[in-house]
Amino acid sequence: MTGHSAADVFDDKLADWRAWAEAPWGRIRFAVVEETLRRQVLELGGGPLRVLDVGGGDGRDAVPLATAGHHVTIVDPAPQWLEEARHRAEAAGVGDGIATRTGSLDGLDAVDGLARDFDLVLCHNVVHYRSPGPADAARLAALVRPGGRVSVMAPNPHGRVVMALTRKGPAAALAELDADTMPSNTFDQTARKVAAEEMGQELIAAGLRVVHRYGARIANDCLADDRPKHDPAYFADLVRLELALCDREPFLRMGGMWQLVAEKP
Repeated sequence: MTGHSAADVFDDKLADWRAWAEAPWGRIRFAVVEETLRRQVLELGGGPLRVLDVGGGDGRDAVPLATAGHHVTIVDPAPQWLEEARHRAEAAGVGDGIATRTGSLDGLDAVDGLARDFDLVLCHNVVHYRSPGPADAARLAALVRPGGRVSVMAPNPHGRVVMALTRKGPAAALAELDADTMPSNTFDQTARKVAAEEMGQELIAAGLRVVHRYGARIANDCLADDRPKHDPAYFADLVRLELALCDREPFLRMGGMWQLVAEKP
C-alpha cells in the first residue's frame, strides 16, 4: 500500500466490491451471515442490542441488524464506504439505527465516544489484511460487555484448496495448500491466510469462549460452473442448501469462509 492509505485502497475498490457483493456468491455470504447473526441475537435475549461493526464498510451486515431493531455503530477507515452505508441505511428506512465513525481496528481508542460495552461486536473480512498476533482479538474483546459476543469472519484456507481443485485441478490445489498468502482480487491486494483454529486460540487468549463456528459458501465454492447460479430458482435452492450446511459438521469446515462467535464470560 506504499503511497496510499488503507482508506484510499478500499475507496478506490468500492465499485469492484459492489459487483462482488451483488453476485450470487456474494449474496450467499451475506445471506448466511444474516442468519447466523439472527441466531446470536436470539441467544442474547432478542434485543434490541447495541452492535459494533469494526471494518463494517458499506453496511451490508449492519443494515439487516438495524432493520431488526438493533442499533449498529460502523467503524471503518474508508469515508466513501461509510457514506455508502449511510445511503444503504436510509434506503432501508433505518437511518436512525446506524451510526458511522471513521477509524480502524488498531485505532479504536481514538474513535470519539466509542463505548466499551457492546452486546455484539462484528469484525468480518478484516483480520486477513492485518498483521498476525493476538492484539486484534484482545481489542475486540475489550469492546464487548460480559455475556456479550464477538463475531469474526475471514476466508477459509481449507476451503480455498477445495475450490482450487474443482476449478483448476490438482496442481493448483497443491499450490494453494502450500501457500501462506492469497490474492484478494477485489481489492488487488495480497492477504495472509488465517485459519479458524488460529483465530479461535487468539479469542480464547483474549478471555473469550468460542461458542459457535459456521461456514459460508460451502456448496457454492464446490460448484465450478457459475452460470446456473444466476438462475433465480437454482440460486434459491443453493441458498437453502447453504443455510442448511452452515452449522453442520463436517461441511462447515469446507466453506470458502469461516465465522467464529465467541462469548465474554
